[in-house]
Amino acid sequence: MFFPDGPNQWSVADWTKFLKMIKAFGFTCFEYWIEPTTFGTAASENDMHFDSFVSIMRQVTEIAHSLGLHTRWTAIPNCIGHDWYFACPNNREDKELILKLWRRWTQALSSTDFIAVFPGDPGGCNRNGCDYSTFIELALKLTEITVNTNPKATVILDTWGTPFSGWGEDMHHVPNWDGTWKRLLEGVREINVDHCHIWNGSPERAHSAMEYLTKRLPGFPDDTIVGINLGFSSEADATVGGDARSYVREIAKTHRISSWDYSVVEGELIVYPHWRLPRIFSRRREEKYVADYFGAMSYTMSPKLSHLSMYAAAQASINPDRNPDEVSKEFCRKVFGAEHEELGELFEAFEVVVGWGSYPRRKWSRQEAHRVYLKMIEHLESATMDKCELPLFPSAMQYRDDLLWFAKLFAQLSGDIVDRSQIKKDYWARCLSIYDHVPMSADARAELAANRFSSLFKE
Repeated sequence: MFFPDGPNQWSVADWTKFLKMIKAFGFTCFEYWIEPTTFGTAASENDMHFDSFVSIMRQVTEIAHSLGLHTRWTAIPNCIGHDWYFACPNNREDKELILKLWRRWTQALSSTDFIAVFPGDPGGCNRNGCDYSTFIELALKLTEITVNTNPKATVILDTWGTPFSGWGEDMHHVPNWDGTWKRLLEGVREINVDHCHIWNGSPERAHSAMEYLTKRLPGFPDDTIVGINLGFSSEADATVGGDARSYVREIAKTHRISSWDYSVVEGELIVYPHWRLPRIFSRRREEKYVADYFGAMSYTMSPKLSHLSMYAAAQASINPDRNPDEVSKEFCRKVFGAEHEELGELFEAFEVVVGWGSYPRRKWSRQEAHRVYLKMIEHLESATMDKCELPLFPSAMQYRDDLLWFAKLFAQLSGDIVDRSQIKKDYWARCLSIYDHVPMSADARAELAANRFSSLFKE
C-alpha cells in the first residue's frame, strides 16, 4: 500500500474509501507507522521514496480531515534504513542523524494531528551507556523539534516494552555490537538466548524507568499524551516487567493516557481473518476500570480483510460493556444480511492459528472446524451482498470473495487429504507475494509465516 515500486500501492480513491469505512466503523483517528526503510529516506534531499510517501500521506491527511478524522504518525526515531540500523544517541554522528530525520519528517508532514515517539521494537540501544533515561531525554529533544516545526500537533510519548522497549537492560547485551540488526541477532544466538532480544526488563527496572519518566514529564508539553498498557509485557499483562496499573492511575492524574496494546487485535505476521472479539472487549473493560483512557489502537496487517476486527475494536472503545458475540452478529447482519448473521459465530473458527495475542476461548478439533468451514462457505457463496449497510473497502463483494477464499483454504487444511505444498504456494501468492516485487524486510519472517499457515491442523 505504501512502497512506490510495489504493485499494490493505493490510489487516492482507495484511501478515500478506506477512511470513509473506518469513520463509519466508529474510529476517530487514522494512525500509520513510518517504518525504518521509509524513515531513513529523509536523510537525502532527493529521495523518490521519501517524496512519494510524503505526497501520499499529505493527501491522506487532507481526506481524513475532510471526513472529520484525525491523523497520527508513529516512528521509532533511532531505527533507520532497510537494514534496521539502531543509531545511538550517545554517538554524536548518530544523534545528528536522528534529529535530522525527525526534523524533516515533522516539517514534511506538518498537518498531522498527533505525532508519537515510540521507543523501539525494532529500535533502542544499550551501547555507550544508553539506558531507559536515554530514551526519555531523546524524546524531550524530539518533542522540542516537533513543537517548533508543527506547533499544532499533539505529542504522544509511548512507553511500550518492559519499559521502554529496546533501551538499556530491556535488550540483551551482545559483545561488540555495532548497532546492526543482523549482528544483534547473530550475537543473541552466540550467547545462547532462546527468546526475544528485547522484553527482558524486570519489574524493578520498570519501576526505575517509570519513576524517571514521572520526574521528567513536566518537561513535556502539558497536552502530551502518554501511552501505557496495563502490563509491561508483549501481551500487556504482568508476566515480565510487572503490573502497570499503578503507573496508569498516577500519570492519568496529570496527563491523558492511551493504550497501544498491539497484541489485542491481530498480533502480527500471519495474515488471515481474525476473530478475537472477547479479548478486544475484555481488554477495553479492564482499561475502563483502571483509569479514563483517552484512546486505544487497532492494529492490522491486512486493512482490506480485517473488517470485523476493526469494527469490533471501534465498538469496544465506544462501549466496552457490549457483548462481543452480539457485536460479531451485528456486523454480519449489516454486511451480509440478517439471513447470514450466523457467520458472526462461525467466523470464530478462523481463530486457530497459534501466535502472538491469540487466546481462543475454544479448542477446535480438526473435524469440527472442518464442519464449520463448510457451513461458512455455504453462507458466503449464497450471500449476494446487496444488503450491505457499511461502506466497505474494497467492495462488499470483494470482501466476501476474500473471506470465501480463506474459508475454502481452511477447509482444505482441515480435510482428510491435504496438499500442504500447494496450499503454501497459494497462501504466498495471495498474502505475501509483495516480496516477489520489493526487497525482503530485514525481519525476513515471511517464509516462516507461509510455513506456519500451511501446517495448520497437522497431526
